[in-house]
Amino acid sequence: MRASRSERPTTLVGAVIAIVMPVGLATATDAEPPAAPARPPGLDIEWVVVGDPGNPPDTTGHGAVADAFAISRHEITVGQYATFLSAVAARDPHGLWQGAQGIVREGEAGAYRYSPAAGRERHPVMHVSFLDAMRFANWLHHVDGAMHGGSSVEAKLMTETGAYPIAEGGGLAARSPAARVWVPSEDEWYKAAYYQSAAAGGPPGSYWRYPTQSDDPPALGTPGDMAPGLANFLADTTPQPNGDVLRHQSDAFPVGSFPGSGSHYGTLDQAGNAWEWIEVVIFGTQRGMRGGHMCGSHEKLLKTVRTSASPTRRYPDTGFRVARAVPANDVTGPPAPGPVNAVTP
Repeated sequence: MRASRSERPTTLVGAVIAIVMPVGLATATDAEPPAAPARPPGLDIEWVVVGDPGNPPDTTGHGAVADAFAISRHEITVGQYATFLSAVAARDPHGLWQGAQGIVREGEAGAYRYSPAAGRERHPVMHVSFLDAMRFANWLHHVDGAMHGGSSVEAKLMTETGAYPIAEGGGLAARSPAARVWVPSEDEWYKAAYYQSAAAGGPPGSYWRYPTQSDDPPALGTPGDMAPGLANFLADTTPQPNGDVLRHQSDAFPVGSFPGSGSHYGTLDQAGNAWEWIEVVIFGTQRGMRGGHMCGSHEKLLKTVRTSASPTRRYPDTGFRVARAVPANDVTGPPAPGPVNAVTP
């Protein structure tokens, strides 16, 4: 039997259950020095387009999005985060790397090298704060600019400017109107997970209860199973003698393990596997999370449940995905990124 940490306390906030976590400490703020541009391997982020602009909100008040946007099909992986670290964290003054992320760090400060641990490349990266996710999005903002003819910037600006002006607001900095890539808002994440108009085969009201195109609780699947209605979560909630559960954070599955259990728009793993940071500010000092996790019951996957924490906190069951704009003339979605200019200090 494997133990899990205690479940987070829940309180009802309107139509949404808010799970409150304690406030954490700020991270280091010293910046990295500039360096010459380099060309790292292309990122393998797969995007799906969330259309139906101007859709109505759900009865919870969430899910209405005025414009089409794209969102990553999967949670950001250990391999993708290692690529990010290799591009911006040769010194790592912001503590973006954590030993529990499934990433191996080698070398000395100023020349750190990063690679996924064996067998972890396609797992969701966890032990990341919302501030880490902001810096990843800032980096992708500049990566996207380089792909479209923009120039490279100093390494210290690759993570501190772009989608989020971190110097101005830290982990609560507002998204820039010019952001190219960002952490999804609550409405964006919610729509990608639960929305399917009734006219397009969705349920009455156009929002499913679960991110698997279903109002019924999912089943715990085996990676690679193509059946619908599967997720990675705590299916057996039988109380154990010591109060623990039968699953652990190490029971995370590779992203996309259930290709037949996606949302209407094609996202995978928005039900379970890892909690995912979202952009919403809660209680004035915290950022939200949605989607449940591998050690939580199916109730955590419901559209009425979210959690929140200080943007500087890291948890062993929490990761993120990213979103981006869709060009007005792009009806099929943005292309998969190829090699781009970046900065490796």
